[in-house]
Amino acid sequence: MVTLTNNEKKRYHRQLILPEFGEEAQQKLKQSSVLVIGAGGLGAPILKYLCSTGIGRLGFMDDDTVDISNLQRQIIYKEKDEDQLKAVTCKRHLQELNSTIQIEAYPHRLTKENAGKLFAQYDIVIDACDNFKTRYLISEVAQQLHIPWIYGTVFEYGGQVAVFNGQSQVQYTDLYPEAPEQDPTSDGVSVAVLPAVPGIIGSIQAAEAIKVLTGIGTPLDGKLLLFNALDMSINKLQINKT
Repeated sequence: MVTLTNNEKKRYHRQLILPEFGEEAQQKLKQSSVLVIGAGGLGAPILKYLCSTGIGRLGFMDDDTVDISNLQRQIIYKEKDEDQLKAVTCKRHLQELNSTIQIEAYPHRLTKENAGKLFAQYDIVIDACDNFKTRYLISEVAQQLHIPWIYGTVFEYGGQVAVFNGQSQVQYTDLYPEAPEQDPTSDGVSVAVLPAVPGIIGSIQAAEAIKVLTGIGTPLDGKLLLFNALDMSINKLQINKT
């Protein structure tokens, strides 16, 4: 088990004093690696919180550039970042937040050709993408490599979170066996969303990653969390294997 430096003990003091957490959990995080697919509305809060939490190695993949319309919800970017590669800009902001962890940026799109080799380098994968094709690819490759992954999606005033390929071995295809015939994001149509919703869902995904990596609490393994900002309702449904 790795040890924590005095600087790390000071930096992470507020989580080190948590019941059932302590230095042992922090040491596990320091030895862990997380890959986030997407650095947009969901990816921004996920990356910021995992970076600040002290994940040892944090990787993310995004081939897009920053657009002014992103700033409504993608809280890691600034106006001066417009038209710059998200991979470059996001990595810089994360390094400014926590220079003690290793950060890997991949300015590419996830494909069948690169997914397996990339996933094999990480302990857990987090879905922060915005299309079904990528999500089904994440599910397929994570299942092949026996890597847990955390699903998240947002739409208008609500969102969903679940942990797949965990101890229950429940898969994304148990929830959604087939992709819809037409992906609503494939033709460039903007998906409506309240700005705070990706922040809430992304934060829950980050919390689930921490739980899975440290063994604290009860992750959403095989369970679907449904959040609605209009009435602030949160429901959990059991996902059954098909």
